[in-house]
Amino acid sequence: MIKIRGRSLEKKFEKSVIENKEKFYRLAYYYVKNHHDAMDVLQESILKGYSNITKIKDENFIDKYLSRIIINTAIDFIRKNSKVVFTDNECLKEVESGVNSSDINYAVDNLEPELKSIIVLKYFHGYKISEVAEILDISISTVKNRMHKALKQLRVEIKEESYE
Repeated sequence: MIKIRGRSLEKKFEKSVIENKEKFYRLAYYYVKNHHDAMDVLQESILKGYSNITKIKDENFIDKYLSRIIINTAIDFIRKNSKVVFTDNECLKEVESGVNSSDINYAVDNLEPELKSIIVLKYFHGYKISEVAEILDISISTVKNRMHKALKQLRVEIKEESYE
């Protein structure tokens, strides 16, 4: 029985990777800001996910499981390489008139990792608050609190940037 579930789970894992490859790439790219690094993060994340495939409790949440691994792998990658990362304007859309995307990108990049993850998942990848909570394995109230804190910091940061 385990072998049948294992093979079925492998197929679903493979299908999720193929169907969500662009979304997963964008998630990795948003963190590392470089095509080659994003591909490295993505490849490492898929290998980590596959090697721990038995930890997936619900086959319907494979994409969320992989998203969490991508975020953690990207954060680890940034810590290990601790280099200055320059962004390009493709990562972000102009959100408000008068505020350019590089200001927003810079402000988001300066958030603490746990705040940045919530903003990226919610506003750049369109996940619902409950889905963000599942991906990051935290409570919905924690997501809301961190999102409130992050948005408050972003407002202050962007306002300061626009006056400079």
